[in-house]
Amino acid sequence: MNLSSADASGDTSCLAEEGPFRVELVRKHPDSVQITLPSTERWLGDINGLVAPDGDAVEALYIALAKLDELQQGGCFRGAGSMIREFILQSLPMKPPESLFNYYGYRPDRSSLDLKPGMRLKIERAYFGPAKTTEEVHAAQNFAGLSTVNFDVESGNDGKIQFRRIGDVRFSPASLKGQVQDESQESELVGIPPEFHYRLVFYTLLVSKEQKLSAAIVGASSASQLDEFDHELRLQPLGGCKNFASAHEVACVEFSGFVTVTAQIRVELNGKSKLIDWGTRVKDLLAKDSLGSLTIQRKFMNSYHELRFDPGDLSVLSLALVGGDRLWWAKGTSGDH
Repeated sequence: MNLSSADASGDTSCLAEEGPFRVELVRKHPDSVQITLPSTERWLGDINGLVAPDGDAVEALYIALAKLDELQQGGCFRGAGSMIREFILQSLPMKPPESLFNYYGYRPDRSSLDLKPGMRLKIERAYFGPAKTTEEVHAAQNFAGLSTVNFDVESGNDGKIQFRRIGDVRFSPASLKGQVQDESQESELVGIPPEFHYRLVFYTLLVSKEQKLSAAIVGASSASQLDEFDHELRLQPLGGCKNFASAHEVACVEFSGFVTVTAQIRVELNGKSKLIDWGTRVKDLLAKDSLGSLTIQRKFMNSYHELRFDPGDLSVLSLALVGGDRLWWAKGTSGDH
């Protein structure tokens, strides 16, 4: 991997290594970085719980990335650490349904999603009318309506992520607006400070009879800082992220109650740009009889590449789409959705 002259560092002692991962400057070419990754068999085995005798490559990945961040703060790689991290994550082999890990760091056992510029967040909150008993507070018969508000995830001139509200809070039915006493909880993201990295954390924990923590958005200056915080949050989730966010210098906004926070990504379908929910798979957009004409392009770093697959292999239908994906297939097939 080559660095621009602005990113190159003359310190050839820069080395981040853990388990099968190794990142170092090439001694005779300080504008180049040599990256060593685990074999396909080793990585897929470890990520599926078949840990090799010499250690867990998944755990080693996060340690190596933390070392990379630390070295960058010490002057190594001169700001290219984020680009190197992205290269490593996008280069690791994953099965089609798990490709979200390559671009957003998501795995079911981690339950968090990196937020990238170009995404949109859709926040939906359910409201309920008066109940006769505490058991009926959130019963279906007391459902009063839904509020929806959208935020675009954007990058400022300084490279920091910020959230911009799109339009007003929408209520369904419209009469619900007059019944909601405090709309501020729908716009908490407006005041959250810009950070270089933000992450959507999912948790479904009942911390009390009255309050349910649904999700949180956390931000920090480095990705490894969020990795560490994410780990701490999984160890002690009951209090939510606000209890120890300041100690970790992490920004945090929590969503409590009957609220859903959905990240949306923008893809191109037969030449038309469309917002879809994260986790959408190929089979959610077209049927298997369209595979013969299907072409998929995906961005690796800053260049698009065509994904190669056997049209007879139905596993491509389980491919999770990522932002920027381009899909083409023959119009008029029964698979069009």
